[in-house]
Amino acid sequence: MALQDVIPYLDKEQQIVVPAGQVIFHAGDIGYEMYFILSGEVLISTHGQVLDHLRAGIVFGEMALVDNQVRSATATAVTDCLLTLINEACFARLTRQLPTFATDLMILMSARLRRYMEEEVQRQRLEEELAIGRQIQLSLLPESPPSIPGWEFAARYQAARQVGGDLYDFIFDPAQADLLHLVIADVTGKGVPAAMFMALCRTIIRTEALNGRSPADLLQRTNQILINERRSWPFLTAFFASLNTRTGQLTYATGGHDRPYWLQAENGRLQQLEGRGMLLGAFPQVYLEEHTINLASGDSLVLYTDGVTEARQGETLFEEGGLEAVIRANSHAPVTSDHLAQGIFDAVVAFSGGAAQSDDITLMVVHRQ
Repeated sequence: MALQDVIPYLDKEQQIVVPAGQVIFHAGDIGYEMYFILSGEVLISTHGQVLDHLRAGIVFGEMALVDNQVRSATATAVTDCLLTLINEACFARLTRQLPTFATDLMILMSARLRRYMEEEVQRQRLEEELAIGRQIQLSLLPESPPSIPGWEFAARYQAARQVGGDLYDFIFDPAQADLLHLVIADVTGKGVPAAMFMALCRTIIRTEALNGRSPADLLQRTNQILINERRSWPFLTAFFASLNTRTGQLTYATGGHDRPYWLQAENGRLQQLEGRGMLLGAFPQVYLEEHTINLASGDSLVLYTDGVTEARQGETLFEEGGLEAVIRANSHAPVTSDHLAQGIFDAVVAFSGGAAQSDDITLMVVHRQ
């Protein structure tokens, strides 16, 4: 609909000025007129979702005029706007004076409704994809932590609104009854592709763990398989450790993942585990260090993904300093894995203040009694 065709027939007495930011009408309002934009920009939205961004030469609000029903969306002035109100009498006059007006309006309405329907179908498909991704992701996680005399294990996981690719796992070694493998990992991606890639990585890691590989060798092998099979995969960060539950010896390696925290009961020292390593699936050769520590009675180990340290309060991140403070705050009372995991999780949620997560939050806590 060309502006120059309609403007001579518009009633100047029906022109209104709407300042930027002002709501022109709300969803649910009763309306008996539509609006023609002479200048400025208008945003059409519903339930906080933007439907359209309109500019000069376009009408809006026509549905309420046609069917006399309540408004289905909210219209807000993005900039200062000059609008002309077109009520039923004006609409009837325009159709007499400008026969193409009604036809052009029908074409506009049809195109707009068709586009809205297509966008709704796409939105529903995305929601279905995200639901599938969540199911895949949750199916990768253990049903419950292992129960081993002398040890406590706890985990917390909360998905972001978008499906991510976090994973944690406990893998018993069938060849060595005292050996428990610990895994925490994160895929650099979102949605179903990330969940599917994580499923692949979980299979590789579990298979290689049962082949008796050392942590560094296992991550090297995982990287090699990902590179050999690479098409358009995302990348993977992973921490893998083998814990001897009889002696407390923990041998580990990290592939570009956040380094876990070790809380020592004897001296109250809190430190990140040593060791460097490159993310997996990006380079044919990766440098990985392997280290060994001994967890004594009362010691705790906190494994996490970056959804913890990158929790956001406005522009401020929780960061490692926030995590360290929470671990220390929960180290004075008798420490249990569940108490420590819940304390960290609650602190991250409280810090975010109800803001939407940008990433999954995943925690694993190991405590030797």
